[in-house]
Amino acid sequence: MGGSAPRMLDGIMDRHAMICVFLALFILTWCGVGNAAIICLLGLLLCAEGMIQPSAQADLWFLLPLAAYELANILSTLAAYGGIGGGYAATQAIFPVLYLLMACLSRGDLALLKEACAAWAGLTASASLFSYAFTAAARGGSARSGGILGNPNAMGIFLVVGWFALLHADAQGGPDRPRRTALLLRLEPLLLAALALTLSMGSFAAMAAGVLWLAASQRRRAPPREALRYTCRLLARAALGMGSGVLLLLAASRTDAPWLALPVLACILALAACWPRFLRFLEDLPVMAGLLAAAGLLVAAAAVFLRPSSLATFAERLEMMASAAGYLAARPLTGVGPYHWRLLDLADGGTYFNTWHIHNALLHVGVELGLPAMALLVGAAARGLQKPRSAPEQAGFFAFFVHNLMDTSFFYTGVTALALLTSGEPHSGGRKLGGLPLKLFFGASAAVFACGLYEALRG
Repeated sequence: MGGSAPRMLDGIMDRHAMICVFLALFILTWCGVGNAAIICLLGLLLCAEGMIQPSAQADLWFLLPLAAYELANILSTLAAYGGIGGGYAATQAIFPVLYLLMACLSRGDLALLKEACAAWAGLTASASLFSYAFTAAARGGSARSGGILGNPNAMGIFLVVGWFALLHADAQGGPDRPRRTALLLRLEPLLLAALALTLSMGSFAAMAAGVLWLAASQRRRAPPREALRYTCRLLARAALGMGSGVLLLLAASRTDAPWLALPVLACILALAACWPRFLRFLEDLPVMAGLLAAAGLLVAAAAVFLRPSSLATFAERLEMMASAAGYLAARPLTGVGPYHWRLLDLADGGTYFNTWHIHNALLHVGVELGLPAMALLVGAAARGLQKPRSAPEQAGFFAFFVHNLMDTSFFYTGVTALALLTSGEPHSGGRKLGGLPLKLFFGASAAVFACGLYEALRG
């Protein structure tokens, strides 16, 4: 017994790189679209960790376009501001650093990291649920929840990516799953309920796209009947979890007794405690799984009822994309400059959309950072979509990609970091890199962070 604590401490120290990456996700989740000073300090610490790594197994077809995109980002920011502190260059430099540090981990540590990231998504969801319910009981409920990210749309896709990470942990566990995976699964209904509270239609659509990806993947591997049963079980899980969240939202914001949110929260917690038994119920009774899956249509209808403006919002986003596409030819090489599109939108005499980012991340990158940056980002996304890995990981990355075609989640550092850490599989198709290439890469990245930190503190 006396030797267990030192052994545990040794195990923690042996996983210092994994712990650094996970703590980076923890910090980035609170940073919104990016606090340059905090992220640059974090980047310097990660680069210091990277400098002591002996080797990495990295997929260069993903890493190189991502790193080249960062270079194009730097050039655009320099052209617009004369430094790198005024745009996204200093904050988004964290993404290739995180990916390469993932590539330095062993397969066991990488699997453990993904479980930790899924747990973090579930814990943020739990905090959001408790905060929403107790705030509603004290002061009345609000229409939507932004969670710790402060934005319902960003929180929505964060939880969608986290849900697919939980599904990956479930698939990896199997019938003899370790106890920590069984505990992890109890976070699923809490995560789904918190997702419903965001009423983020873009996130719901991205989630549906990910489920379709999973269903198609299952159909390729299994007989039609088994693939249908798998899809029904998946939809039943989503319907019950998100339906619970809709009930919480109705109790908090659509009744004269918002304190009713607390009993509904208690029911959601009871559901979480019984979740493994519910999953076995779905496997034993496929007909009930089908009925619950069909009930998901009622949940979707309730979400549209609670947010009737969603259709008008979608039409406005299409208008925004059409208007913004006209700026692609303004400065095709370096773009109009980070954060400059909003100023042009204000002055062009058309509809003013009153937002900093075009609600299509790829189009926004093309407008503000230039067509080369856009092409490189498309290349990295294409590699990510066809990367061989587990079906839930593929579905999570696809959902993130779809969301960015109609929203701005790529610019939320915590959301992109979660997608990268839970869907990234650097070892698959990767090439071994020795100590010298790693030191050069992390050294160059550290220089970027140092410049960004200097400009952030000076300004």
